[in-house]
Formats: sequence, C-alpha cells, structure tokens
Amino acid sequence: MNTFLELTQQEFDRQKNTLNLIASENFPSPTTLQLLGSVWSNKYGEGYPGKRYYAGNTYTDILEKKVQDLALQVFDSTGEYSVNVQTLSGSPANGTIYMSMLETGDTILSLSLQEGGHLSHLHSTSVYNKFFNYINYHLRETKSNDFELDLDNFEEQLKKHQPKLTIIGFSAYTKQFDFPQLIKLAHKYNSLVLADISHISGLVATNLHSSPFGVGLDGADFVTTTTHKTLRGPRGALLFAKHKYIDTINKAIFPGLQGGPHFNKIAAVGNCLSEVLGDNQYPDKIGFQEYIKIVISNTKALENSLQQNGVDIVSPTQNHLCLIKLPIDVDSLELQNQLESLGIITNRNPIPKDIKSPWRPSGMRLGGAALTSRGLQEGDFVELGRVIAKIIKGEFQKPKDQKTIQNLIQKQNWYYK
Repeated sequence: MNTFLELTQQEFDRQKNTLNLIASENFPSPTTLQLLGSVWSNKYGEGYPGKRYYAGNTYTDILEKKVQDLALQVFDSTGEYSVNVQTLSGSPANGTIYMSMLETGDTILSLSLQEGGHLSHLHSTSVYNKFFNYINYHLRETKSNDFELDLDNFEEQLKKHQPKLTIIGFSAYTKQFDFPQLIKLAHKYNSLVLADISHISGLVATNLHSSPFGVGLDGADFVTTTTHKTLRGPRGALLFAKHKYIDTINKAIFPGLQGGPHFNKIAAVGNCLSEVLGDNQYPDKIGFQEYIKIVISNTKALENSLQQNGVDIVSPTQNHLCLIKLPIDVDSLELQNQLESLGIITNRNPIPKDIKSPWRPSGMRLGGAALTSRGLQEGDFVELGRVIAKIIKGEFQKPKDQKTIQNLIQKQNWYYK
C-alpha cells in the first residue's frame, strides 16, 4: 500500500475515534475538504484578479473575487475594508502587516504570551525581534483565578511607549471584551491597530462577540483571522485592511512575501463562508449562528462540570474555550499524554502568573467547537468534564470510566468517507 495513503488512513481513524478538545481545531464540511483536494490545486496564478502572470486564469479570477465578496459580506457591514484571501495562514498574515506597515525599530504592543497572547504577536524568541521592539499589556486579577484585561495598564503602556502598532487579539483568553473601546484607546495615542480574531471569528461573524470592524477611528486598521477554528473552514486565513492600506498589503503578499496563491485553499474558504451565510449547509443542517450558540453553551457545560468535580477554573468562560489550573503536583505533559492514550485530545497551556515552564505549564486549554461539530450536546460535555476531573485527581476507574469515553466517541457524528 502507498505509505502516504496508509498514513492518511491512520490519521483518518485517529480523528474519527477520539474526542477533540483542542480549541484551535475543528472539522470542516466534506465539501470543504473536497475542494482542498480538487483541481484548483493544479493552477498557478501569481498576481491578482485581472492581472496574472500566467494564462488560464479565467476561473481563478472569478473564484478569488467571489471569495473576497463573501468574506466582506460575512464580516464587514461598514464598507470600509478590503480583504486579501491569498495569505496562507494566521501567523504569516500578521507578519505581513509588520513587514509592510512598520519600520525597523518600531514598537509593537501586544498581550503577553503567558497571559493569553499568541506566538505571532511577538515574544522573547520571535524572529521579528530582529526588526521591531515589543512590549506587553497585561491582565488584572479581579478575584482568585479570575483575570480580565487591565484597561488602565493598556492605556498606560500606550501612553508610555507610543507603539506604532497595537495588537488586540488572543489565543487563550476566555472573556468577552469591547473591541471599539480598545481600538479607540489605541488610536488616541496614534497607534495603528491590528485585531486578530482568529479564535473568535465565528462569534464575531454571528454578532455573539463585539466586532473590530468599524467606521473611522472606531475600527481596527487591520483584521486577521484564521479560517479553521470557530469559523469551521480549512487551514487558511483572511487579511482585512482599511481601503487606504490594501494596496500596500497586497504588494507585500505578492510579490513581497509569497508566490502563487493556493486556489484550492481559497475555494475551500469560500465554501466555509457560504456555510456561515447559509447559502450552503454543513451536514448537520444546523444554521451557523445556532452552531456557535451551542459551542458556547457546550463549553460552559464542560467548564461547570470540571469545576463541580473539583478542578480549578481560570477566568470563567464567555466564549468557545476554557482554561483550567492543574494541581501543583500534576505534570501537564504527562496528563496530556494520558488523556490522549484514553482517546481525549487536549493541549497543555500556560496560565496567568504561571510558575512552571512553557513546556510543562500549569494549565490546560479546552475548546468546545470541534466536538460540537461532531454532534455532542451539553449532557455529553458534562460527562466528559466529570471523567477528565477524575483523571486529573488520579481517581480514574477502569473499565467504568473508560466505557464512558468510548460511548462518547461512538456517539459522535462522522461525515467523511
């Protein structure tokens, strides 16, 4: 048998027969996956619609413009933004903004990695430190293990450091926040604003979270999002920019940083956006807004179950992910491996004020989007939380608890052939 087909089958089986609680993963529709493996992958089309460097791009032009229109229809009600759909993923999208809009030595302000920021927002080992300075804003602890953005610190850092770019975006932050308020504060100090909504784009698209898209100084200058988390699309990204910046962004992507677009990915993103709008349907036939509401309620059910069974929660969730604080004597890497051996896929994660190393941090991040796509409901998340709590506390019982996990695995919908 072909080695790569065999490996693909093994990965197919692994995904089918496990419970995926990774907050940055999801299951796109079969149509989306079909487009990723379609003849769009065969076509080269350096340039943009109407100005390609290769012949044979009649339909790629139509495709790219259609997906741009869908992206703006999903996210931008202001008419103030354009979008690039060629950017390959979230981190390169953010890097495009740094390299095109900043000068060497400029300062970038972002949330610290330990408190929920993302690797691509700069940190101590980032390659972008060769070119730019970075500083952080922080969270404040409102009560034990409950953290929220510290608005006073945010403004203090803006005033003190006068950053050229402020990033408002997170990878492990569980609270809702007010995009317009933060954007206006950054603009007050003449900072450009990048809103990275990669984790919450599904919530923003359904008006279940505040939006960074706004008129004038009320809106971010740039908005990036991946398309494979709560948006439930393929691995990809979208880069939105105010009209006055889009030419600079486009030139930075091509010919500055990338070559030919991946039209198979662009087509798959288009299908995902059409599912958000209701023009096409995910196999469960649940409208996208209802899906996101269920994600939020399922995540809360998981969190409540964990807490009721003795697990410490960090900042009670208001979105699609929750953070837990592990007992000091629990090794998060060993726990993650143990959970995987039982069929539960998770990721260890730093928490605010973490005293452990990033490789073996004090917390875990759990998300509800993927299992919601597979049809699990609140009661299932309650059961899952109870079992995870027993594993954390060393109270796991075979075969009883193992049977619970297997029953949940077998209960999941599986839409791929």
